[in-house]
Amino acid sequence: MAKVDPGALAADLLSAGEEVLGAVRVNWNGMVPPTQLSTTQALAEQRPDGPDPDTLVTFPSAKQLALVLTGGRLLVWSLGFSGKPKQFLGEVPLSAISEVHYGQVSFGGLIRVVMASTAVVDLEVMRGEPGDQFFEQLQHLVNDR
Repeated sequence: MAKVDPGALAADLLSAGEEVLGAVRVNWNGMVPPTQLSTTQALAEQRPDGPDPDTLVTFPSAKQLALVLTGGRLLVWSLGFSGKPKQFLGEVPLSAISEVHYGQVSFGGLIRVVMASTAVVDLEVMRGEPGDQFFEQLQHLVNDR
């Protein structure tokens, strides 16, 4: 991530033994919300401890985001006008991500995150950011669960 040390940014949020594996700045390109059927089904699931919490996770959003990847979650910040992290928005456990895809489009790289809720989040990698490396690490972690 340009201008920001992701390790320093995430330092106060890391658990003992947790480390930063990657970071990237992205533009929010939109989200297809979960289908009503999948949301209703998740809430109605007959589980002794309630619905699967991963199906209820939402992806934090802002026009521009900084993502920091650890072995178990994505930490998400909004970015200010200067491109520097402005506010911590939340986290996404990797267990709440079903699939990730990466492609090249006219403006650069696009990371597509498919959530356990069936929501689909599209994130445009900012110019000069290591989108392909970030995606490879994220994909490896999501697929190896």
